[in-house]
Amino acid sequence: MMKRFLLLVLSCVLFVFSNVAQSGLKSLNQLNNQLAEAKSATEQLDAKIELIDFYAQVDPRKWKMSIQELIVIRKRYPERESQQKIDIIFAEYLLKSGNIERFKQVFSTKLSTIVVRSREVLFRLNRIRFEYELALENWQGAKKTADSSLLLLRKKRNNAQSSLIYQDISRLYMSRSIRDSAFWASDRAISFAKRSQKREILVQALQNQARNYGYFLDLESAVQKELQAIRLAEELDVDHLKIHSFIEIALYSSYVGNWTEALGYLKRALQLAREFHDDRSIAIIELNFSKVYLHQNQVTLAFYHVRKAQRSFLQEKDLYHVAQCAHSIGNIATVKGDVVLAKTSYEQAISFFKNEKMEADLAEVYQDFGQLCLQIGDLSKAKYYLELSIKSDNIVHSISLIDRYKLLSMLSMKNGDLRKALKFQNDYIQFLESNSIKRNDSKIAELTSSNLREERERLIEVQQRRIEKEKKEQEILKLQNDRVLYISLIIIFAIVFSLVILILRMKQVRSRQEQREAELSQTLLRTQMNPHFVFNAMSVIQSYIYENNPEKSSQFLVNFSRLMRLILENSPKEFIPIELELEILDKYLSTQKMRFENRFSYVLNVSEDLLSNKAMVPPMITQPFIENAIEHGQLHTVKGGEIIVEMKEVSGKLEITISDNGVGRKKSAQTKKIRTHKSMAIDITRERIEILNKKYKFSGSLTFSDLDDKKEQGTLVSIVLPLKYDTENF
Repeated sequence: MMKRFLLLVLSCVLFVFSNVAQSGLKSLNQLNNQLAEAKSATEQLDAKIELIDFYAQVDPRKWKMSIQELIVIRKRYPERESQQKIDIIFAEYLLKSGNIERFKQVFSTKLSTIVVRSREVLFRLNRIRFEYELALENWQGAKKTADSSLLLLRKKRNNAQSSLIYQDISRLYMSRSIRDSAFWASDRAISFAKRSQKREILVQALQNQARNYGYFLDLESAVQKELQAIRLAEELDVDHLKIHSFIEIALYSSYVGNWTEALGYLKRALQLAREFHDDRSIAIIELNFSKVYLHQNQVTLAFYHVRKAQRSFLQEKDLYHVAQCAHSIGNIATVKGDVVLAKTSYEQAISFFKNEKMEADLAEVYQDFGQLCLQIGDLSKAKYYLELSIKSDNIVHSISLIDRYKLLSMLSMKNGDLRKALKFQNDYIQFLESNSIKRNDSKIAELTSSNLREERERLIEVQQRRIEKEKKEQEILKLQNDRVLYISLIIIFAIVFSLVILILRMKQVRSRQEQREAELSQTLLRTQMNPHFVFNAMSVIQSYIYENNPEKSSQFLVNFSRLMRLILENSPKEFIPIELELEILDKYLSTQKMRFENRFSYVLNVSEDLLSNKAMVPPMITQPFIENAIEHGQLHTVKGGEIIVEMKEVSGKLEITISDNGVGRKKSAQTKKIRTHKSMAIDITRERIEILNKKYKFSGSLTFSDLDDKKEQGTLVSIVLPLKYDTENF
């Protein structure tokens, strides 16, 4: 019985386990600054622990992540005392996560015999030592540890920590069913909490006393204390502490069959748990959702929620709640008629509870297993499990266990033993008459439903008080802000002034770049409109006229005039459609081919993807290299001379290659013409690529190589440009 209640309350008791005993909490900014300013490894560790304690109150998920990160980097703190602090933090983490077996292992191997000098560290160590002794059912050891903590606190006079220790003592007496001592300790916890400056400790103390009432089946008083704790939590703006109270009220409502009220409080608890990223509480709520939905005959929903809870508990290795989930799955399978799954699940739960000697939990599973056997007609096993249920829990502390008397009465009737049937029926009636649970169900329902109605009004009142408090704080902050207002204005003015200068500077640079682009465009136009090329073209036309060949002269003139128009119209543009560039190159090459009397051929290969997707290309970017191939590559003197221009997409870039099978770069360089010629067009092309690289943050390039490395013949020019598409006309 003790272990069940110990594990059920761990998530609530340990939520503020390490930080509630401190005199005050710093803000997140203060803690981060403290961590950043830490000079030594010891100071850094202490700052990290303070930050972990802060997250324990406001964000359990970050609390968990911070501890996991600390475990990973623990080698940075090799000192013995630092390692002890980390082990204590890790033990607290395991305890709150429900991984009791791992907790016991860590404590027994690393913490059971250590000696610490700091009182704060000793207080934390004593609290987890108390939980360790309680888990081992070492009552005397647990009480001795609690008394040692009280002796330590008498010198320090810390009311908050004293309240926490008396809450622990109250749980110790409660687990042993010593009612008077349990309530004495819980009263002492409340008394110290009222004298503490940390009023949230009073919320915990009230919740602790509510657990006492619930354990001893005074559910009406338990609900009243939980509602009192909720109101106080609202006033103090510590909403995360309301999660536990909502779950407990839902549990008490379930005991008396108020399923609608139970569902309402579970939904409120889930909303808060999600808001505070409390994954463990979310899993516990999901498990309770499953139980409520099962009693409402919503079997599919019940199974969905218990599976979600089971996955969370398995991830945290919380074996107790994993067994609880198995028990619930067995109950769901029983309702569905899945006898195999029900038996497997019950046996899984029994195995764990039996191994851990959790008699109360065993009693409930035995009762439900017996009911299943009774349902399928296996009367001998039904009798076996129902008798085990009575043997496991002679003192009824769970309202669900009173149904075993009804089940035993039904079993005796089926076996024809009317005397036993009457005896169990009388036991059931006697329990109802001696216990106030069923009689007070209407009072509990009234308390819970009225609280739901009144909570909105209380929240409005609390919000109004908070607003008034915030107004006062804002007035104080306003006075403080006035002192730094002028400094802030000066800083803002300086920033604005700097930004204006920067913007003007950027505009100036952009203007220069645009001017340079315009100049480059004009220079490029002049280069492309090579007077020598025009003169040669005119000479070709003249020769056709002298030869009295009007057909060729007309064809040449049409191509040449179209080429001139295309160059004049498109040279000033940054990009033109690739189809247009293809037409310009075709006109230019056909003109040159006619000029040299068809002594060379050419091929223009453009990827279909580029054409269909409306790719764009800088105008006449390849013309200078085609001209070089014809003039300096001496294609008109080479047998089978050929120029190949290819455009394709490679890894999101536009790659253009111009190859010719001319005399090659080495032989061409030996001629007087090339030695005296400065390739102005190539320099301009390089600058065009450089401008595009800067403008589009690209890494374009222009490279030259021999087409045939061994013979050093032919030339291959490769140009890499940014790939752009005509999205406006697509």
